[in-house]
Amino acid sequence: MTGVTGAVGGPWVVQAATGRSAGDHVCWPFRDRGELAAVARAFVAEGLGRDERVAYVGQGQPRELRHDLAGIADLQDCLDRGQLQVSDIAGMPASDPATDPVDELIDLAAMTRDSLDAGYTGLRVVANGTLRVIDRRRRDRIVHFEHLIDRFCLDHAFTRLCAFDAAALGAGLLGELGCVHTLTHGELSPFQLCAARGADAALVGSVDAFSIAQLLEALRRIGVPRPGGQAVLEATDLEFIDVRALRDLDRHAADAGATLVLRSPPYFVLRLMELLGVRAVRVEQTGPSA
Repeated sequence: MTGVTGAVGGPWVVQAATGRSAGDHVCWPFRDRGELAAVARAFVAEGLGRDERVAYVGQGQPRELRHDLAGIADLQDCLDRGQLQVSDIAGMPASDPATDPVDELIDLAAMTRDSLDAGYTGLRVVANGTLRVIDRRRRDRIVHFEHLIDRFCLDHAFTRLCAFDAAALGAGLLGELGCVHTLTHGELSPFQLCAARGADAALVGSVDAFSIAQLLEALRRIGVPRPGGQAVLEATDLEFIDVRALRDLDRHAADAGATLVLRSPPYFVLRLMELLGVRAVRVEQTGPSA
């Protein structure tokens, strides 16, 4: 695993907060408040310039959050018109331990509809979610929430940058969070388990004996596969999986009494499965073999 600002890695790695468009869901580690403010300003300014409604959801009072955005053209006018909104993340549903984080996704869907109805081109949100995941007991629900946001991004005029304090969370937890986002700043994980149309998720990148535990934990958190059911992982962009990882993936599905389908993986995966005699993982080819 590379550092949080490491060199270009997988195709999911981005180097800038700008250049983002509807459907992007970015995990962005930051090192200090100054870096977070700079990233937020760039991301927010781009959205305002594209006639999107933009929300900056941070830690602190709205006055402090507005200070982070100082220097954006026509800042006060955008705030007055409601094109730009700032709020404390502590007041959002997913920050309340007694509330189902899905309630926040329902709110985001309503905000997206309202933004389009008001004539904006979509909704863009930058959120500092650090405090939500410091408590280990809440991580399962928050990771699942991030996966649901990833799915929501597929078909809505919605763009989100999720900022996390790298010093507070550490590389291991950043990897757990980053792998369920479509994009990350720096290669936080050697694989991505991101949303995909027509599949339960897409498995992108490389999985080996060192990263399989993280993949199995991510699958458990997003509920794939369900006990007794069948789940499809789009594997077109799976670059590598080793013997240990494939065996553990098969055991994960078998223990749930489920079937896990790898759709259109590279040809070597099929050959490896034949050699290992896996029981609960199978391949579905939808086009020419890789």
